[in-house]
Amino acid sequence: MKNHHVQLVWNILKGMPIEVFDDEEKQIWENDTYELVMPRDEGDFKGTRGIGSANLVTALNIINQKIVIENLADKNIRHSAEIAQKLFAEIIEQLQKEKLIRKIPSKVRQTFKLIEGNNGSST
Repeated sequence: MKNHHVQLVWNILKGMPIEVFDDEEKQIWENDTYELVMPRDEGDFKGTRGIGSANLVTALNIINQKIVIENLADKNIRHSAEIAQKLFAEIIEQLQKEKLIRKIPSKVRQTFKLIEGNNGSST
């Protein structure tokens, strides 16, 4: 993973949050998984943490385009989308490690499960 890929994705995700509107289904695709760790400090969305679904789609698409462009001479590269998805997942993980983005806390809490101990008390 190249640092400029990480920076490119970060610049897109921290920008103005934009949602995808599915014109056929008349639905808005919302990102309910990730948000910025620190709220935006400027612009119309100052104080917000949300990352738009279109920001995520755009970042993934740009990574895919970069892979295609960087490998034009490689006639064996046929699965750029798969490579891009894997790289994008690694970049998202890296941005989480750097504490720039995080999983939305309310979504993380929904995945916790209460387990009872052997003595009948909750842990």
